[in-house]
Amino acid sequence: MLIQSIISILLMSAALPVLSETAPVLKVVTTEYPPFEYVEDGVLQGQDVDTVRTVLRAMGFEPDFQVVPWARAEMMVRSGNADLLFSLTRSPERERHYLFTAPISSARDVLYARKDSGFSWTSYNDLTDLSIGVTAGYSYAPEFMAWLRQGQSQVVSMNQENPDLAGLRMVAMGRVDVFICEEKACNHLIDAYKGRYPELSRLAALPGVVGDERVFRAAFSRQHPDARALRSEFNQVLERLELEVTD
Repeated sequence: MLIQSIISILLMSAALPVLSETAPVLKVVTTEYPPFEYVEDGVLQGQDVDTVRTVLRAMGFEPDFQVVPWARAEMMVRSGNADLLFSLTRSPERERHYLFTAPISSARDVLYARKDSGFSWTSYNDLTDLSIGVTAGYSYAPEFMAWLRQGQSQVVSMNQENPDLAGLRMVAMGRVDVFICEEKACNHLIDAYKGRYPELSRLAALPGVVGDERVFRAAFSRQHPDARALRSEFNQVLERLELEVTD
């Protein structure tokens, strides 16, 4: 599906007209979350960046991307100082501030362990007495969070600047048994950093998904006067370009 989406993006990007300097601009904010959105050699790129850019240009807009910390990105869109935010999941609380688009990508949380660990799981109780690394402040699947609160495992919170990378390295060095992470994000980190940190090559994702597979979306600010029309057109173009992810 990802390969098909990338091919669709490339083909449609080549067919899009070159926008004039007078094309209306939409201010778009995001934060770094590779491989969905990240900066490399000073250039913003990633799967969701390509999708958002392609759709907005097909709508006749030129996106003005700004990469900021996530809390600031949300504040900018909620206050109307930015028009569009990505990538995020939908929730009742967020619905108060944003108009969400159709899904632009999918994500799933999995557990990473050393390849020689012998660990496997089919229920959370199989993780009893293991040390489990989590990203501080992150909300995982409700049933998983509830199980962690029962205290049947040791929870190790990662507060570092790059908590996913820190968690993976902790597992690789045997300081934590497993680490929960979005699969695409952590696979990207392992590929990107295994040259610098060879111990990352010792890791693999365990079979099984923590919670349900979820989808990421873009979201228009409710402060924008044309937010509903923009959201509607975004979804129509997303479907026409065959870039929408099944919810």
